[in-house]
Amino acid sequence: MGLKAVQYINQFYAGVGGETMADTPFTVISEKKGPAAGLEPLFKGEMTITKVVYCGDNYVNTDENWPGIQEQIRKVIEEEKPDVFLAGPAFNAGRYGVACAKVCDFVRRELGVPSLTGMWWENPAVGMYVKDNYIISTPETATGMRKALPVMAALALKLAKGEEIGPARVEGYLETGHRNNAYVAKSGAERVVDMVVAKLYGKPYQTEVPHRGFEQVPPAPPVRDISRAKIALFTTGGLVPVGNPDKIKQAFAVSYGVYDMTGLDALKKGEFESIHGGYDTTFVSNDPHRLVPMDVVKDCVEEGVIGQLYPFFGSTCGVGTNVASGQKMGADWAKRLKDAGVTAAILTST
Repeated sequence: MGLKAVQYINQFYAGVGGETMADTPFTVISEKKGPAAGLEPLFKGEMTITKVVYCGDNYVNTDENWPGIQEQIRKVIEEEKPDVFLAGPAFNAGRYGVACAKVCDFVRRELGVPSLTGMWWENPAVGMYVKDNYIISTPETATGMRKALPVMAALALKLAKGEEIGPARVEGYLETGHRNNAYVAKSGAERVVDMVVAKLYGKPYQTEVPHRGFEQVPPAPPVRDISRAKIALFTTGGLVPVGNPDKIKQAFAVSYGVYDMTGLDALKKGEFESIHGGYDTTFVSNDPHRLVPMDVVKDCVEEGVIGQLYPFFGSTCGVGTNVASGQKMGADWAKRLKDAGVTAAILTST
């Protein structure tokens, strides 16, 4: 028999359902569903995905469920004895990405089976798990599945065979931060001259020692007297008037809305709703103050704890939003607040 793999996916790719089924418990199936159906043919008969396991994104990321999930994964691994464990790819889906990386990390670290997942480089799971795990670099959304799966299949086969894994730029995984010595045909002097020539002629090249870029964001000074402060509210949880009049995107947002609270005694169900595409919005739509705590801030104003409430709140959807879009929206909102004499802002998320 050839090589064997086990693959983890979420409830969506398993065909169970979307956000309403995010609490689906751990399940094991033999049918190749989701990306497993696309991966197996790429192994060209050298490896078979013998089992697919899946969970709802909420279920796997709930701490009290994790010990039980670990034991169920352990049982599957002991029964199947796979040569490699696969998860995803998750692209830029935050909860799915964390789940894929967490499961892979457990299988590699505790069960001794090579593991591999894939996602967009800005997925929050990358910062949490990339140091010790192979995560292939994928496009931002699932429309890049056809590009991601061949890279994933090639690296999965190498891991399953126990072959030497090359550097990130060759194998397609995200850099782990580890550096290893290697013998190459050309000396360092020759390689750097090749890079300079390529740069002068406008040809592609890749440095072997990239500059480390760390954005420095100085913290804002503390509010000196909160009792005289004007406070603004902003949320990345997608709260908007019913109907989403500004057509803010449910994911990968590039804009935000500004909504007037003047004269309102509450943000009411049926008048406001969350259109966020990355979590179960039921509770927020039932009580919009979960995201925009206008009621509490107004109480604080009446009690003299806070000076005043800025009468407009801002809102966007913070799922999959890229850094450039976030910076643009943040700068625009900050200017608006400065022009209005706002002292500080409270930002709430999901």
